[in-house]
Amino acid sequence: MVILSLAALGQPGWILATFQALVGVLAAFSIRSRRWGPALPPAMVAMGVWGYLLSGDLDSSLTFAACWQINFSAFFAGLLILQRYAIWMVVGSAVCTSVTILHFLPDWGAQLPASILVTQASIIIAIRLGLGALLRHSSKTDESVELADEASLRDEALTYQSARLAEDSRVLHDTAINTFAAIASAGAGARDVSRVITQCARDLELIEELRGARRTTAIATLLDVFEQPGITTIRQGAGDEAIQLAGTALPQRTVDGIIGCVREAVTNATKHSGANHVDVEVLTSTTELVVRVSDDGIGFREDTPAGRGVDASIRRRAIDHNFAADVRSTLGMGTVVTLSIALAPLSADQTENSNDAGLEASASTVNRRSGNYWGLGVTIVSIVLTVAGGTDDGGALFPMIAIMLVSLILARTPVLRRGRTLLPFLLVLGTLSVFYLSARATSFGLVGPAHWQALAATGPFVLLLSRTRGKAWPIVGAFAWGAVVVLMAVFALPTSETAAEIIIVAGLVGLGFSGVWTMFQRLVTRLSNLEAVSRAETFQASLHTELATVSQASYQRWMDAGLDASATLLRGIRDGRLNPHAESTRAACDEEERYLRQLVQINPDLVHIGKVFMPTLRRARELGIEFRLRLGDIDAANEHVARDISDVVSENLMSAEHGEALAVSLFPVAEGLQLTLTGSALQTPEHLADKARLVSLGQLELLEISFQSMQPVHRKSKHFAGTARIPVLNFQEEPYD
Repeated sequence: MVILSLAALGQPGWILATFQALVGVLAAFSIRSRRWGPALPPAMVAMGVWGYLLSGDLDSSLTFAACWQINFSAFFAGLLILQRYAIWMVVGSAVCTSVTILHFLPDWGAQLPASILVTQASIIIAIRLGLGALLRHSSKTDESVELADEASLRDEALTYQSARLAEDSRVLHDTAINTFAAIASAGAGARDVSRVITQCARDLELIEELRGARRTTAIATLLDVFEQPGITTIRQGAGDEAIQLAGTALPQRTVDGIIGCVREAVTNATKHSGANHVDVEVLTSTTELVVRVSDDGIGFREDTPAGRGVDASIRRRAIDHNFAADVRSTLGMGTVVTLSIALAPLSADQTENSNDAGLEASASTVNRRSGNYWGLGVTIVSIVLTVAGGTDDGGALFPMIAIMLVSLILARTPVLRRGRTLLPFLLVLGTLSVFYLSARATSFGLVGPAHWQALAATGPFVLLLSRTRGKAWPIVGAFAWGAVVVLMAVFALPTSETAAEIIIVAGLVGLGFSGVWTMFQRLVTRLSNLEAVSRAETFQASLHTELATVSQASYQRWMDAGLDASATLLRGIRDGRLNPHAESTRAACDEEERYLRQLVQINPDLVHIGKVFMPTLRRARELGIEFRLRLGDIDAANEHVARDISDVVSENLMSAEHGEALAVSLFPVAEGLQLTLTGSALQTPEHLADKARLVSLGQLELLEISFQSMQPVHRKSKHFAGTARIPVLNFQEEPYD
């Protein structure tokens, strides 16, 4: 507008050009800060009206440019002012402009004032409707992403809790259960008292850690591989920073699996190798993490079968946690356990663009929908202006509108959208055709140029921008459009210099708007990516807090299970107060082993059931009840159902006599879960009496009650290692290291 003001008016145009430049500065401030937004549209309208008055020529290039400055004021009002008064501001400005033209420029007639009023109202209404639809879509997307985050957080927490409890069960089996079994059976591994004392000392530390007595609620990190009780650990390899960086690229359950494998390797070395220390080496690269545990002990016996003991156990644990393990041992030279974990590091750009696939897809959807709304809106405006009596030399507007409608249909055709060439080509061709026909309707700027629908060609071109992933086709389309504009101006120049200027201005209006649209698309994408990064950081912080809470819950679960007796027994053997060869000690170890095996029988996926049955086992033990528990792998529907199940079992435990037997089983049936109790004088809680079936079997009774199960019905954990899968081993049965 500055250049046109000077070109059309000469020296008198300096004042107008100066104020036009100030409006440009105001536009730049408005884009950066919304508080300047309400001032921009009225300023643009004022400059456009001033241009009308100074030009006085309806067919001049300055008048044509002023028309589009006023039109663009409506766009800025719709985009910068997100309040309803934007509609009244635009309509009011249009009325004032029309009245000014009718009063000060009566020779221009009533067609242009009427066209301004219709055009301004159409633009602001179309923008408000389209923007409202986009904001509603964005709000729904945010809600769906938040719900997905919450569901993912719950799933991550449950998965972590199951994996954590499974790992704890493995630890309990690899330490105290095996130790008690060896002592109770008087196996070869229990003949050396000093060796048993050393193992009991180590098992005690692990039991206390399991109960939370030696550990905070913080979740485990890779640096914990160097914290191994019971034996001296010599650290080698990478520093803390490199190890922690590698840990951030791994899921928490994988980190727990690595620590579990290292702990098992160290436990094996402590039990069998005879070494006084172990070496733990951690190596990192951009693609792999390697953890190596080695000792210089006695190694495996030559006749040890492959695939047994620590070798098979560590490999199974590694497979369960999605990494590789290699165990190599040479008799007389020690054992080396190597864990190889693949890392998949992302570049900064990849991280930014892939943190939240839902939001990235939302940005693409917003761009596509906004393109649809614009294409439809500009087509409707063209129809309205045509019906209102816009300049249509040679009937060019009707095929122009037809091409715009066809472009909308093509852009929404699934077959064409899947391709990469045909649809962009057709949209580029549609853009050029629409621009040519809009020019033809004004005889290329010679007849009624103020009514030139210069934005009509942006309909197909914005559809192209909103559907093309790369830059090639938009660049090709822009160059082709620019070439058509230049050629048309060159051909019009011999006839009319003003017409050539108007053609150039019309091309700049269309291409300029398309450039602004491209900036809008990039802004939406950038904001979406920033939102994705922010949401991912929030999710990770929430997940860290949730996992810490789950860790505390897992400790509470083992505390409820009553590991105090195990700790007391191990402490007594460690301190020499209990002789591992004494009959009373062996009997106590046998009882403790059987109790612990019942604990690890509870599937870690039974989050609700496990929470209530751990203390139930403890209570039965304290009451002296011969309690037998059998569970399936289906959880209760919720905590309320689990408490009902616990109430039934607890009431019958409390009513049983010391030394009596009570058998409990909980397995899935068609309608959910069936709780079955077998014992003497069984009781049914009053609030569950209508669901119960009590059958007398002579001196015993059978009580059956059905409960609702969790949906989905079956979620079997691949981490679970219950007693059905873990054989009873003593020290002699494991390969020596």
